[in-house]
Amino acid sequence: MKVVRTSEEPWKDALVRGQYAQRRKGLGGEKLTAGLWELAPGKRSFPMHAHLVTEEALFVVSGRGKVRTPEGETAIGPGDYVSFPAGGPAHQLVNDGPEPLLYLGMSAVSGTDVVEYPESGKLSAKVGTERWIFRKGSQVDYFDGDPGA
Repeated sequence: MKVVRTSEEPWKDALVRGQYAQRRKGLGGEKLTAGLWELAPGKRSFPMHAHLVTEEALFVVSGRGKVRTPEGETAIGPGDYVSFPAGGPAHQLVNDGPEPLLYLGMSAVSGTDVVEYPESGKLSAKVGTERWIFRKGSQVDYFDGDPGA
């Protein structure tokens, strides 16, 4: 058993660049990871993305915001639970309110993942701690560069 006392854990900048600004308190986990996230007013969580292997979910603790998908925006607030199944539509959180949006973020991790970023045309592949990001159209032929092909 592991007990994490979030009041004793420091906030760490998780993503701060341009329209993105949030902090995180990692709560741990191996196959089911969790973190307490604080999304600053007027900011976005991550670029719009869709996990093809990993399932994600969030539970809003305080504040208000919106979940943005290709179909539009859905308002969320305290007590709301949102799940994002693997292979589901791309999504992004937007804090359009005056106070921080505090939420518990959870992921069911298998050790590998593929993430699509539809607005920038990128793909990300992750195995263990290694991650590769590339443009969606930059694939090469299976035998490209193979001397025996």
